[in-house]
Amino acid sequence: MGKDSQGFTLIELLIALTIIAVLAGIAYPGYSDHMKKVYRGEIAALLIEQAQHLERFYTRNGTFIDASGVSTGNDRYRITAALTPQDFYLVATPVVQSAMAGDACGEFSLTSTGVRANLGAAPEMSRTLCWGQ
Repeated sequence: MGKDSQGFTLIELLIALTIIAVLAGIAYPGYSDHMKKVYRGEIAALLIEQAQHLERFYTRNGTFIDASGVSTGNDRYRITAALTPQDFYLVATPVVQSAMAGDACGEFSLTSTGVRANLGAAPEMSRTLCWGQ
């Protein structure tokens, strides 16, 4: 018993690792949900920005056809635009291998009349929850 011990015993190390694993198991889902909210807000803002860009183009040219500079999206969503002379329809689809693949909000859509929707959204996800407004 007079021997000075140095370092940790295996039991102490296992207890510390168990505590870290439990804390990580509790924290990660909350972090993941928070990041999904951030990514949803990011794509909603990008869609609104693109709608403003298209409206400026329409004001100058009298049509939405041949509008240039429409974003294709980001690493998590791909934006497609359907343009007619008098209307536009923007859809942001989650990228398959991204953090947003299988997100409960599904696809984001925005029309020239300002209608916002979430195609394929889970029943518990409202437009307010998905668009953050």
